[in-house]
Amino acid sequence: MSDAQIYAGATLIGTVAGMRSLTAPAIVSRAARAAGIDVEKAAKDIPGGSVLPRVMSILAFGELVADKLPFIPSRTTKFPLIARALSGAVSGAALCSSKHRSRWLGALFGAAGAVAGTYAAYELRRRIVKNLHVPDALVAVAEDALAIGSGTLVASKLRSLTAAA
Repeated sequence: MSDAQIYAGATLIGTVAGMRSLTAPAIVSRAARAAGIDVEKAAKDIPGGSVLPRVMSILAFGELVADKLPFIPSRTTKFPLIARALSGAVSGAALCSSKHRSRWLGALFGAAGAVAGTYAAYELRRRIVKNLHVPDALVAVAEDALAIGSGTLVASKLRSLTAAA
């Protein structure tokens, strides 16, 4: 597996964090557990202990529900944007570390993907709601599906590339 494929994966998992901040680490922790990564040895790098994938999944589900509430601040405001960048950085670092690549570059690519994904998803959602007159909640559910599907695809593609190598 090439460095470019791994760092592209870190960027894409960061983009997922930009759409849904807790979905990316939930997917990465589940992928780490499914891949049989020795979490005792890699605990500081990879969120994948026996309980953590379940906890992350529950938190990610809570975020999917909370996103539809009217009082939740915009993802582009300071705190949510920083949280998404950190989520992308942690997810990208963990993904790259699990592939024996630089966790620092993984964090950089993951954070950059998260910031780009935050603004791209925000703008796309805003335009669909405004121009197509689709209810925001419906677009949000479609965004949920896109985030989960994209993140799962990235994780499974990286696993299959490892198996083929």
